Amino acid sequence: MKFSSKYLEDAVEAFAGLPGIGRKSALRLALHLLKQDDLITEHFAKAITTMRSAIKECQKCHNLSDEAVCGICKDPRRNEKLICVVETVRDVMAIEETGQFHGKYHVL
Repeated sequence: MKFSSKYLEDAVEAFAGLPGIGRKSALRLALHLLKQDDLITEHFAKAITTMRSAIKECQKCHNLSDEAVCGICKDPRRNEKLICVVETVRDVMAIEETGQFHGKYHVL
């Protein structure tokens, strides 16, 4: 696809670099953002920038956290003798969604 704007091309390339986003979807997202109010696009840009700079890896389990130690590791109700070793943070999220596991995690 050829674009009349280098900035649009750059935005499409950036979106297309995300998993599961092809060039058509990337173009749709970029064009959608162009139609939005400045407050919405500024909020979107700030959310991404803040996410990248503020989210840390938990020092104990390697889950994502806003603090040095995640809420799961801090929770005194969690069974410390029960550790679930998972491959990714998405695995932690999936297990937590079930509400059935009450131990702690170790993300590889």
